[in-house]
Amino acid sequence: MHPPSGSPSPADAGPTFRAVLKSRRFLRVAHRGASAYAPENTLEAFELAIAQGAEVLELDVHLTRDNEVVVIHDARVDRTTDGRGEVQAMTLAEIKALDAGGWFGERWRDVHIPTLREVLERFADQAWIDIELKAGIAMSFPSRPSAPPSVHDAVPGVSAALAQMRGSLMAEDPTVTIPLAGRVLEVVEQTGALLRGVISGFGAVALAWTRAARPDVPTQWAVVSTDVADDAAFASRAGFDVLSPQAYAATERNVSRAHDAGLAVHICAGDSEETMARLISLGVDAVKTGRPDRLRALLSALGRA
Repeated sequence: MHPPSGSPSPADAGPTFRAVLKSRRFLRVAHRGASAYAPENTLEAFELAIAQGAEVLELDVHLTRDNEVVVIHDARVDRTTDGRGEVQAMTLAEIKALDAGGWFGERWRDVHIPTLREVLERFADQAWIDIELKAGIAMSFPSRPSAPPSVHDAVPGVSAALAQMRGSLMAEDPTVTIPLAGRVLEVVEQTGALLRGVISGFGAVALAWTRAARPDVPTQWAVVSTDVADDAAFASRAGFDVLSPQAYAATERNVSRAHDAGLAVHICAGDSEETMARLISLGVDAVKTGRPDRLRALLSALGRA
């Protein structure tokens, strides 16, 4: 897949998401929506998250067999629907026929997996959107090294990203992640939300490709290192906007390293208020949680509402 042509995007009222990220204003992020209270990655979870004060909706995307971008975390539908099988092996119609709410509770039956287009058309004018590229990423272990295929080496930054990923605990298949990134950009541009979101993921190759394809779209790199010095240095060189370490790597030193490299720091706290408070005290720029109401209440108690 070749980068999009780079045609101008529709003008948005107010600041772009990149400008917000650069300002380091603290952001309340709903992780898969208000996923502690509603089925994750559904329109219902996103609507509830906004009602609970979320400023950013975080979601995960995969491609269907017929090349549609759908919002679901896992590569398989088994955990969060009444079906079985891989998302990439199913058509959009087959995905849409699944019940994506009953597993969470009886009141949520007949909730369905949304497309990225549906989410953007409904919510992009109400919240910023954090779109995580989930397909094509897996844990990698030193005993079974898996070097990704050499693709798109001519695209600026991709060769360096390939080298960086070969030394990572996360293995990326660019033949999967790059087409997904390309379709995401198409949908985001078609819905007029190009400057309302950030493209995120563990795959540095797809993010480097995104950066080359659309330099005006922010990128966020998720990492699993306990010491993020090398990650922060690479992300800065690659032109990424946000570093997203794991909560176990949240230390003053790591946050400072990322900030010194010119990066915002966004970290997922899960549903733990204790973790939320710790991350806030460390000076991160955003906390991701399935309980945006509790995050908002905590910030209010700290005088930061």
